[in-house]
Amino acid sequence: MAIRIAAVKTASLSDDKKEVIVATSGKYTGDLELRFAHECLDDLIDSLIRARNVMQPAAPIGSATRQAAAPVTEKGGSGNPDEVRFELPKNFTITADTSGRGLILFILNHRLEGQVGYALSPDAAKQVAGGLTKSADALLSLNQAATSQN
Repeated sequence: MAIRIAAVKTASLSDDKKEVIVATSGKYTGDLELRFAHECLDDLIDSLIRARNVMQPAAPIGSATRQAAAPVTEKGGSGNPDEVRFELPKNFTITADTSGRGLILFILNHRLEGQVGYALSPDAAKQVAGGLTKSADALLSLNQAATSQN
C-alpha cells in the first residue's frame, strides 16, 4: 500500500538516538510519524536525491524558507533575504590568484556547466577554512557519538 506524503513538518532524533523521526502530513492519511533507523539514512537520502535529480535536474538541495512562487532576481536569488539555497557541487578547486591581486580563488563545479567562483582575501580564506574545519569536526563528533551508542 502506498502512502502519499504532501508535507514534511519536522524531523528529530528519537530519545535513544537510533532513529530519525519525520513528522509528515498527507491528504488522505492526515498526520503521520515516520521512523528511519540511522543505518539506512544515507541510502534514503541518496535515493531521494536521485529521484529529485530525475524530476528537477538543476534543483537546489534546500532552502531555509520555502516559497513556491518567489520571484527570481537578476542575480538568481528569490528576492527573499531570509532564503538560502544550497547545492552540492560536483567538484571544486581552490588556488591563489596569480595576477597579483592577492586573492584566493574558490571555484565550485570547476570546468563544468554552471561553475561559480568566489575571490577571497587571505584573511577571509583562513576564516572559511577555520569554519569548515570546526563544522566538520563537530559533525564527525556527532556521528562518532551516535555510532558508539549502538
